[in-house]
Amino acid sequence: MRNLLVFFTLFWFFGSAAMAQDYHVSDEVTVFMHTGPSNQYRIKARISSGTALQVLNRNNSTDYVQVRTDNGTEGWIEGRFVSEGPSIKNRLPRLESQLAQSREKVTEQAQALEQLQAQLEESTAASAESVAEVAQLENEVARLQLEIDRMDERNLMGWLIRGGGIALAGVVLGLIIPNLPKRRRRTDEWF
Repeated sequence: MRNLLVFFTLFWFFGSAAMAQDYHVSDEVTVFMHTGPSNQYRIKARISSGTALQVLNRNNSTDYVQVRTDNGTEGWIEGRFVSEGPSIKNRLPRLESQLAQSREKVTEQAQALEQLQAQLEESTAASAESVAEVAQLENEVARLQLEIDRMDERNLMGWLIRGGGIALAGVVLGLIIPNLPKRRRRTDEWF
């Protein structure tokens, strides 16, 4: 069982070194780099927070990590001060740039939304005007249709009255003409 534990520890140690992940000094501290794997060794350098590191070796008994900086300085620092991935110091400008771009997009989208709302209000107003105009035209059409119907009734009544007047005149003439004195015929016949 102990051999298996040693095997997995070695596998983890060499596997993590082989992956060559980017590491950095934790963002909250300034760390002293020693010449050996404990604080009993001489201080070799002072490393600022966010400095990029390459992990070379780990000492499990003292929890110190052997590292190399970008400028080639090698030494040992406490493992608790080493974090995996790029530092916040290195990520911050990129995140600020992304935030600025996002804010620009939000501003552009807000302006576009305002324009669309203005267009919607204009369209709504135009639609309301059109509806009012259509209602007014429908009222006008109904009024004109009623007027046409009344004119048709008047024309029909006018024709009926004229026709009745002509018929009455015909009846009166028919009654009067036979009672008119007849003209005498001339008896002079000259032919």
